[in-house]
Amino acid sequence: MEMSERKLQILQAIILNYLETAEPVGSRTISRRFLMDLSSATIRNEMSDLEEMGLIEQPHTSAGRIPSSKGYRLYVDQLMKRDTVDDQQMNILMNLLKNKTVQLDSLLREIGDLLSTMTKYPTVVTMPQIKQSALKHLQLMPLDEHSAILVLVTDGNIVRNHVIPLQHEMKETDLYRISDVLNKELSGLSLSQMDLPLIQKIKRDCHVEPEIMESLLNAISDTLEHAKDGDVFTSGATNILSFPEFSDIARARSLMEFFNQKDQILHMVSTEERPVGTGLKIRIGTENTIEQLHDCSIVTANYRYKDRTIGTISVVGPIRMDYQKVVSALEGLMLDFPDLFGKPTGPDIGSLPDSKAN
Repeated sequence: MEMSERKLQILQAIILNYLETAEPVGSRTISRRFLMDLSSATIRNEMSDLEEMGLIEQPHTSAGRIPSSKGYRLYVDQLMKRDTVDDQQMNILMNLLKNKTVQLDSLLREIGDLLSTMTKYPTVVTMPQIKQSALKHLQLMPLDEHSAILVLVTDGNIVRNHVIPLQHEMKETDLYRISDVLNKELSGLSLSQMDLPLIQKIKRDCHVEPEIMESLLNAISDTLEHAKDGDVFTSGATNILSFPEFSDIARARSLMEFFNQKDQILHMVSTEERPVGTGLKIRIGTENTIEQLHDCSIVTANYRYKDRTIGTISVVGPIRMDYQKVVSALEGLMLDFPDLFGKPTGPDIGSLPDSKAN
């Protein structure tokens, strides 16, 4: 069946009205509010075709129609306007963030809070992953005869502390000397770039007994390999309960349980999504593989540091989400985000993806 311009106009009218009222939309409403040059009978015929195409649904007999997930997908891909975010709101957001700490994980928490306030939807931020970050500084410090503290600082000023075992007792001066060599050789590299020839060079430069150096480097490698990754920060989770779609207690409880499950959230943002616009990705309704999210839509942006994706920022809402508002907020942030790190007094911390990012 052919998708005519008139059908597209009627579908858009249904979506816009349903977004506003959360009530099924009838032909008379569309004729009065959106397409006054069309009769109710003509609109009914077109709505019948849209229903047959799977773009709208009739939730109850003799009721109006509501958009389906397939209808929302067509709207997002073809019909949604690419408006700019409200300038006043974005200025408030940028001014607040510029006054915050330059540590990336703290800044990302602020972004999650502010986006939730702006959009009225829950936001989910996955914190930077050590394995995908470049090493900025490393320090070994003695803890006792059989262990030392490994302090890692990555790009974005992300700090992690780990206790590593020592099979041989080491002097404090040796640990500091090894730290200096490690910083010289490893600074600016990610874990994947620390190959065998480099490790062999480090062993030669440290002038420590081979078996001691071997055990220490193995401990550092194991620490980096199993570093705690995937921390998740959720803001405004209870915002979702203000929407009538989640007035059912069982459905609301299930969704709240999801927001408390870190592994499920990481799965949510790691699954391949459709790219939309400037590096954004949207998953609608049953496009979500997690059953608890079948009544939700998720808009996700990757954030990057020096051309490496190190985490995500997502906005979660009902399928009846104001996609235009959410996409505009995230795209506005993506355009201005690099400016937060252009201050002379702070380090170059990061940026969100440009229009070519995947």
